[in-house]
Amino acid sequence: MNLNELKKSALQLLARREYSTQQLQQRLQTKTTDDQLVQQVIVWCQAENYQSDTRFVEMLLRSRLGKGYGPLYIQQECRRHGICMTLLQQQLAQLEPDWLELAQSIYLKKYGGTAITSASERAKRQRYLQQRGFYPEDCSAALKNIRS
Repeated sequence: MNLNELKKSALQLLARREYSTQQLQQRLQTKTTDDQLVQQVIVWCQAENYQSDTRFVEMLLRSRLGKGYGPLYIQQECRRHGICMTLLQQQLAQLEPDWLELAQSIYLKKYGGTAITSASERAKRQRYLQQRGFYPEDCSAALKNIRS
């Protein structure tokens, strides 16, 4: 595969959705064994502003916040996509999400106003919030605020 064909493949991928640099590199490496050619195409895509890790993080944050995921889940997903934590922190600082409010809304969506009847039920509900990526202290505070 030559340079122009690889550029075309990259543009076809990027036309559908945002990709992180690492994701795009992995996708393009399936099309050719020439790593130098893949790097050329990635640099070209970034220079032409077709690919941007900043845009990818913005898209990822909007999506995951809308689905009710917490900061730990989002950080882990960014690591999986090869995103620098500094970039993630910058985007989070701009959005300033209220993690406690988000945890409470996710809790209410799942459990509604049903009362916690036992310690095991409380632990189960706290685990649910932690699995969604919220810090343990936010989970405890959310449960406490909802009960009162």
